Amino acid sequence: MNSQPIVLHLVSEATGQTLEAVVRACGAQFRDSSFIQRNWNLVRSQIQVGRVLAGIAAEPGPVLSSLTTPSLREALRTGCRSMGVQVENILDSTIYFLERETGTRAERHPGGQYVMDDEYRRRIDAMQYVIGHDDGQRVKSLEDADVVLVGVSRTSKTPTCFYLANRGVRAANVPLVQGVALPDGLLEYRGTVVGLMIDPHTLVEIRRSRVGMMLPGRKFARRRVSDESMRPYVDPTRVQEELVWARRLCAQHGWPVINVTHRSVEETAAAIIDMMSHPPLRRMTNPVDAERTGDISGNS
Repeated sequence: MNSQPIVLHLVSEATGQTLEAVVRACGAQFRDSSFIQRNWNLVRSQIQVGRVLAGIAAEPGPVLSSLTTPSLREALRTGCRSMGVQVENILDSTIYFLERETGTRAERHPGGQYVMDDEYRRRIDAMQYVIGHDDGQRVKSLEDADVVLVGVSRTSKTPTCFYLANRGVRAANVPLVQGVALPDGLLEYRGTVVGLMIDPHTLVEIRRSRVGMMLPGRKFARRRVSDESMRPYVDPTRVQEELVWARRLCAQHGWPVINVTHRSVEETAAAIIDMMSHPPLRRMTNPVDAERTGDISGNS
């Protein structure tokens, strides 16, 4: 591993999310190197570029930029060149590619993706939908959902739904509780239903951590919660039986499943969006997921 971390300056005319996403994806490919990020967001004037250059001079390091305004790009490039600092605009190659393919020139206006258009309103509507249909709420009105997630407790249903909402997807989630009949609203729903599964040992650890925060005197203490009352919730044998039951229930209804054990919320959401975009995937399960989920019951 490199002994000294690299100071990486990220310069954006907007929120900086695009730069951060690129650095997060690319930085993961350099596990033997470490980076210290310096974020410079909403840089929209020559004065602000001057402040950025002063900061770079104080902590020299390579610069990644997503500036689109030609005068600001040139000012940053010139200033970095005078300091002997490398600067790379992450948008250039993609913009040039699209210009060649479309035969038109890019408009190059800052924050072009952050406009209050129909897409923006769709994301806000999706967020409101998720809030109103979380954890089995309003299960009688699922007909407007783009997707419904089902799974036993603590399988990341809620965070996945909120991430989907940020992508404009109206997602509801319904908990699967062994011994409790499925609500009619779920059985009557004709859209995409996806089951979230998880390794039993991982689920036990997650639940134990959650229960620990709910006991008297803890941060999220709840009335009538005790070690005794929560023992079945974290019992390894009961948890494994619960997951076997949930998996069979999904199979019975033809709901595809995703094993979230080794997936981030973002990866789970991406798999769900793929299923929605490509209907045949709704009837399939990733072979790796099938193998892992099969491990729960010991059956293929």
